[in-house]
Amino acid sequence: MITRPSVSFQMTKTRHIVCKAHINGVSCQLLIDTGASSSCIHSKLQEHFKLRSKGDPFAAAGASKGKMEAVLTAKSKIQLGRHEVGKLSFVLLDLTHINTTLSSQGALPIEGIIGADFLKKNKVVVDYRNRKLWL
Repeated sequence: MITRPSVSFQMTKTRHIVCKAHINGVSCQLLIDTGASSSCIHSKLQEHFKLRSKGDPFAAAGASKGKMEAVLTAKSKIQLGRHEVGKLSFVLLDLTHINTTLSSQGALPIEGIIGADFLKKNKVVVDYRNRKLWL
């Protein structure tokens, strides 16, 4: 039996995992994506989440055709469910294409993605049967 803290998640109509979170104290819905190398926030929400840019823009590969402009953020407080899980740098990326796809399939939009950088560092276990993320 796992005795670490856990966070409940939901499965979308598109079979993606999403969970409630807070970034710098602001509530959001994040998609959990083991295939995303970096955690991302929709670039249009930078001010909403009080995220500070760090460094120059760069070209990033994403779940789209070609490269997209991205910017790294300074570390920000992140909370999954009711659990403070430290600080994380996000990649600011235009997630419109992802939200368009989710919306076209009847799923709600997301504000960001928790990627493998966070999942690996925190040794997160995805428990599909009980719909929990073990932190």
